[in-house]
Amino acid sequence: MAIAEKKDLFTFPPAPDATAPEWPGTPIGAKNTITRTKGRTAVANKTVDATPGLFKRLLANAFQHVATSGQTTYSHDVVIHGLRVRAITNSEHLIGYWKDNWYGTDEWFRITGQKPADTPDVLVVALGRIPSEAEAAYYSRQNDTVVFFNTSYYGQLKSWVLGAVGRKLAVDYGIHSIHGAVVTKDGKGILYIAPTGTGKSTSTYGLMEFPNTRFHSDDWVYVRYAYRTKDGKKVFSPARILQDGEEVARGYRTYKWLEDNRNKDATVIGRGLDDREVTASPSELDIDHPEAYAYTSEKVFYIRSNLVENFPVAAFDFARSRLENAPDVTPEFLLQNKASIDAVELQLRRKPPFDKMDNQHLRETIARFFAFDNTRAMLDITTVFPKERVFTNPLEPARINAVMLIKRNFDEDVVVDRLTIDEFMARLLVGRTPSGTKEIVYNNYRAVDDKSERAWIDTIEAKGVERMWSEYGKAKDRPETLHEEMEMFRMLYRSTTAYDLNTILQKDPTVTSKMEAVRSTMRIIVAALENSRDDFRYTISEYRKLLG
Repeated sequence: MAIAEKKDLFTFPPAPDATAPEWPGTPIGAKNTITRTKGRTAVANKTVDATPGLFKRLLANAFQHVATSGQTTYSHDVVIHGLRVRAITNSEHLIGYWKDNWYGTDEWFRITGQKPADTPDVLVVALGRIPSEAEAAYYSRQNDTVVFFNTSYYGQLKSWVLGAVGRKLAVDYGIHSIHGAVVTKDGKGILYIAPTGTGKSTSTYGLMEFPNTRFHSDDWVYVRYAYRTKDGKKVFSPARILQDGEEVARGYRTYKWLEDNRNKDATVIGRGLDDREVTASPSELDIDHPEAYAYTSEKVFYIRSNLVENFPVAAFDFARSRLENAPDVTPEFLLQNKASIDAVELQLRRKPPFDKMDNQHLRETIARFFAFDNTRAMLDITTVFPKERVFTNPLEPARINAVMLIKRNFDEDVVVDRLTIDEFMARLLVGRTPSGTKEIVYNNYRAVDDKSERAWIDTIEAKGVERMWSEYGKAKDRPETLHEEMEMFRMLYRSTTAYDLNTILQKDPTVTSKMEAVRSTMRIIVAALENSRDDFRYTISEYRKLLG
């Protein structure tokens, strides 16, 4: 019997046995794989290094299984923002998505001209059907290694790998790994940061309906903070600072060092916008006016297929993609979602490959794309937008001018508000989601001990949200991993203009549809991008002033 979800509105085929981490689903697209785990694993241990011998045991068990199980094992190296990352897995599903998602080493060299390291900077081992291990995920910072057992859900693997890469980039190079999305308009970049379900993807794709826009990223970006030299001839991101031949700062620590020692005799070593090494002295740099540049992380986007509800054109690529956890839908689901299915069907009918489907098959296919909110697919964005409107070189920078912290809180009337640094940093520290949970910087997959970080944040939040950033600055016992993250978000605030965006326009009684609300929200975003006022703040009764 199939596994029922949401009062039998959709179902998943049952597992073939009690230990299978993945199995075939009802066909849709190029392939449909059902994973036993469809979210975070029951065990999620990011503090492996704190337990002596644990990492050695995990790796020994993994490689013993590879050597003795007789199962096919795959190994493939990719490059993520310059770091070579190796995946070893016995999951056909994971290796397929892994190869789709990232640039292979040869691709990276062909596109960027940069030769990756000969050996991996980060290793991920993901093995299923290991009876001696629980369903679990582990991370060792000391060894830059991620180990997964008995789960084939790609979403967690991808996020933990990005977190591991991000930690290394932050500590060694001062590069910021952000769970966010970027679009540029007229050469100005907008970075969206948001919890799930508040409109990040909708805002990203929605803005592309405006002229002079380019699609950059959908889910994850790498941000380099840079300074111009005072003569304007160089723009570069610092990675190391040497004084009298000794290293005095590295990675994310370089920014504060430069602010405190701007006239010291030292050598700043970093990367230019062309990614070539550049050097300067602190006195040559315009320390007071940093800039932020975003870089893509993915070749093909791992994305929720429910995108088709607002952007039906994505269905054409999804129909060719391998899908993850696409369910079967019931007649009740089709009936309850008739209006949404009708709207998408109008865009797909009589167009290949949907022209070969009868009406019932077409409607069921559309419904299966969005019935389960964590059904995933791989989307080649150049099939949705012309290639010239997409950032396809992973080392092409996009200057970030505005940051939108998106939320959806119908209890508030403010739609858009320019944020002070105290408000901006408090929002990120608390990280409240629509469900009421908290995710530090809206990123639940950071490669850190987020439980201990959260416990510490709770102590300063108890003194009042409005005081959090000042209390943070005075504290002497803040976790170093949290300081690493917040120091780079401090640089993001210094480099851009930050806004609170509340996606609640459906609350306006004059708004007649979700699509109208989305389009008006996009116009608000454009107005904010062009704004230079500190008092930029509009409520649900005032926002139409921005629409002209």
